[in-house]
Amino acid sequence: MFKQKKWSAMSILSGRIKLIVAFCAFSIICFLCGCADKTEIPLAPTKEQHYEEIKVVRQDPLEIEKELEALQNIKPQPYHIAAGDRFDFKVYDNDDLNSQGLIVTPDGYVSLTLIGPLKIGGMTVPDATKFIETKFSEYIRFPKVALVPTRIQSGTFTISGKVNVPGRFPLRNEPRLSDAIAMARGFADGLFQGDSVEMADLKNSYIARDGKVLPVDFTKAIRQGDRLNNIPLRDGDYIFIASSMNETVYVVGEVGVPGYLGYKDKMTLMQAIAWSRGVLETASSDAWIIRGGMVHPKVYKVNIDKVMRGRALDFHLEPNDVVFVPKDGLSEYNVVVKKLLPTLEAFNLVAGPATNLIRP
Repeated sequence: MFKQKKWSAMSILSGRIKLIVAFCAFSIICFLCGCADKTEIPLAPTKEQHYEEIKVVRQDPLEIEKELEALQNIKPQPYHIAAGDRFDFKVYDNDDLNSQGLIVTPDGYVSLTLIGPLKIGGMTVPDATKFIETKFSEYIRFPKVALVPTRIQSGTFTISGKVNVPGRFPLRNEPRLSDAIAMARGFADGLFQGDSVEMADLKNSYIARDGKVLPVDFTKAIRQGDRLNNIPLRDGDYIFIASSMNETVYVVGEVGVPGYLGYKDKMTLMQAIAWSRGVLETASSDAWIIRGGMVHPKVYKVNIDKVMRGRALDFHLEPNDVVFVPKDGLSEYNVVVKKLLPTLEAFNLVAGPATNLIRP
């Protein structure tokens, strides 16, 4: 009888404990559910397209007209001795040291009796004369020399791209832009669907001078004979005739192998950089993408560090894009162009020597 009463009491106690435990569990669940809307659950970092479109300020048409008018007036520049120039040389009272038909070598040297090779390339004639007299004074007392030009090659321009004969040409008879095209024997032709077509893209062609792209409209200059845009050429001018059928991407700057590569469908910035053997330690964290030519471009700046760390999506390229990875952080497009143009000229882009072709 006693055991039965004890068992009954223990059953009642056990039931109460179960009820208390169930109540506590229910309370905890209600508390958690009530606080669910206030609990912050950490999320995985999301990837998004991260780039900055750089606004390229375009000149007002009136400003362009004024600049083109100013480009019509070329001030005479001091003559500097250049490769290919020919001279007659005389040392007074020392006829055995005289020379005729001295030709300046491609690296700027002439070879003179008694003193040997001297570099006079880049000097004016008066400066070169004094320099030679100084050298002869080591052997002759108070030498007096004369350096007489008989053929002057000084002053050249370069034309590359879709012309039949790209290269460097002398400035003779005050040539204009249209004369440069003629000297290069016109625009190059190519085959498209079995037909011969002209490959020049005048809209995206340009002329650069002293690190600046001039506001010249090639269509007006060449097709319409507009004299204002058909500007006179100056020493050092670089003319680039773009291609209407080009399918390449150019990668230059602080990369392992600068050059150009064939465009592939859905090509990205990081793929192009990888095929260029990656970026150098000296590279900036930003890459500049120039799209649509140098005359009226769209310009994008992409933080390649974020893309490499997976914090941003890769940037998709298009045919004819120019990818420039500078050495330092740049913020102005004009500065980028000034740094970029010498490389483009050296690579002779679009004409594209095979040595600059990057093969993935």
